[in-house]
Amino acid sequence: MLKILKMKNEINIFIVDDNNVFTLALKADIANAFKTIPLKINIFETGEKCMEKFKEEKPDVVILDYYLNKKFQDAANGIKVLEWIKKENPDTHVIMLTSDDDIDVALKSFHSGAIDYVVKTETQFRKINYSLINVFKIMEAKRYEKRYKNLLVGVYVFIALIVGAVLAIRISEHSL
Repeated sequence: MLKILKMKNEINIFIVDDNNVFTLALKADIANAFKTIPLKINIFETGEKCMEKFKEEKPDVVILDYYLNKKFQDAANGIKVLEWIKKENPDTHVIMLTSDDDIDVALKSFHSGAIDYVVKTETQFRKINYSLINVFKIMEAKRYEKRYKNLLVGVYVFIALIVGAVLAIRISEHSL
């Protein structure tokens, strides 16, 4: 399934979670699962630290924990960070991650622009990797869409030039 993805450009992924052990394990799992895709993975303990780097790098994907205040009591929660991300760059794909399967948090996540919502369970890494596969496919489809739009514009310009040249020739023939 992963072989169909042919990403050529490096994909920049931010992981935001205040559990360092989980974050390092997730980073290693993603790197292992997508060996053939050039990835750059940054990890952050708080949304505030993520946003400092976000403005300069504008990552393609952010995997964002909802509860970010276990270590830092005044840290912004995942929904607040998600809203910052979407305001700064609406094209960044955000996968919300949480240990709580609260439907209200899931709905808030989707309403705020998350592309997926993954609950931390024994299959969490597999679910995140499937979500990343879908995000990579969306990114690839958007790249093809842009390429085809540019091609279509080029074809229209070419046709307009031909029509303009034919009209110019006809006008010049009639004025002689």
